[in-house]
Amino acid sequence: MKSYGVHENTGFKLKTLNVIYLCRIGFAILAALVAALVVDLKVGNPLLNGITVGLSIYIVSFYVFKWLFVKKVEKPTKIITMGIGIYFMTFIMCWVLFITPFLAPPPATFTVDPQTPVVGETIKFTSTGIDPDGDIVTWVWDFGDETSSNEEVPTITHSYSSDGNYTVKLKVVDDHGISSSNTTTLTVIASS
Repeated sequence: MKSYGVHENTGFKLKTLNVIYLCRIGFAILAALVAALVVDLKVGNPLLNGITVGLSIYIVSFYVFKWLFVKKVEKPTKIITMGIGIYFMTFIMCWVLFITPFLAPPPATFTVDPQTPVVGETIKFTSTGIDPDGDIVTWVWDFGDETSSNEEVPTITHSYSSDGNYTVKLKVVDDHGISSSNTTTLTVIASS
């Protein structure tokens, strides 16, 4: 059997579950020139309320279709001929479903020391967030003065060459590829 309906999402842990459905699909062939039809079934998440079934039809030849209904049935059947008429086909579909529980993004919290620095003073920026379901592996700092740092360390130093208000941004990425960011405004005062 083929596998259909693979669902993946960045930042999710994957668990595999095999689900088999028997589906009955009704359609009418209103006009047929050549008897050739390819059916591609895609299934929604069966763990939600009810079963959602979508059907993609690739027409190898020239057909005009009218859909009658889609419903779940118990026994498989098959169609032998494909002339003009109304047909119902039932087939077994085996779907490998990836169940993906949500993983929390890592917190992009940080401290600044000193909190009110003067021009030229070395400032220590420390990421304080702890990822609840993994490890933070990347810290990207934007200091708001057209300088940034991609060093993969949680603590970094920086100094400003002029006074003013600066928007400091930290973006963190965890070992699952999930990211979050946080900003704060830092006031740098002129030295006296």
